[in-house]
Amino acid sequence: MSGTVENMLRLARESDTATRAMLARNATTPHEVLAFLSKDEEPRVRASVIANTRAPFSVLQGLTEDENSPVREALARRVAGILPSLTSSAHDRLTHIVQPILLRLAADAAEQVRFIIADAAKHLSTVPRDAVLRLAMDSEIRVAEPIIRLSPLLTEEDLLALVATPPASATLQAVARRAGISEAITDALIAQGDRLAIGLMLENPSAKIRAASMDDVLNRARFNPEWFPSLMARPALTPDTAIRLAGVVAETMLRPLMQRQDMDDALLFRIRQCVADRLGLPQPNLPGGTSRQVDPVTKGFPAKSMIWRTDNNGRRF
Repeated sequence: MSGTVENMLRLARESDTATRAMLARNATTPHEVLAFLSKDEEPRVRASVIANTRAPFSVLQGLTEDENSPVREALARRVAGILPSLTSSAHDRLTHIVQPILLRLAADAAEQVRFIIADAAKHLSTVPRDAVLRLAMDSEIRVAEPIIRLSPLLTEEDLLALVATPPASATLQAVARRAGISEAITDALIAQGDRLAIGLMLENPSAKIRAASMDDVLNRARFNPEWFPSLMARPALTPDTAIRLAGVVAETMLRPLMQRQDMDDALLFRIRQCVADRLGLPQPNLPGGTSRQVDPVTKGFPAKSMIWRTDNNGRRF
């Protein structure tokens, strides 16, 4: 060991915290001294080692297990700065060295550490896929959402798995907001029945939705009127879907009126006729008897599931 290294090691052992931190940041400090300082009792000194661009990765890897979460956050930020330099080549030495550090940080106990890595990796296709999958399945949606929404490494199968067994309730909502989700994924989201996720899916103009699935959504929309603005703004609505949507909106808006007890049956029936006429939909049957069945139709107002009848409890659908 050279005299310079021995002198610096003595300085690292005997000087105050500020001096040790300065030594840890110094680009000329030998690797042996940086390795010694990476085990310093003061977190400030260990974080200074991380900030030193000359610190070897073998030293940085040892700090992935540091007991102090701010030190690990500093390491995560250092790694985040390196990620754009990685390549997909199996022979890339930097990628090979950084990968185990990245995988460990992606599984860190501290949410902030995982978030720093997720935020840095969200647009990259050269980070390890194992790390991306781990982050996408994170139970903290703050960590998972950037990856779920933006990572080019997630496949349709990955997204379907997330929908089938969401690690958090908001996982479905993150998938619903991802650009260009396929019909298979929107079908899976609709099948899950999460109102917020379906609403976000409808707000997503690039989400592909089958015509049959849109019919299912329209049936549910009667009980989720907050979807109406998104449904009406959906691109490329077919004429049939647009007419049926108008009927669903009209039905929902009229329901409170139809349930009033202080209005004449004939007037309510006439209102139905006017609405059906305006929308170009089949007219309701003429009222008669104690049960008046509206024509069951599959497109628009009135819906096939809607029955207007009078009983001891008053008029109702």
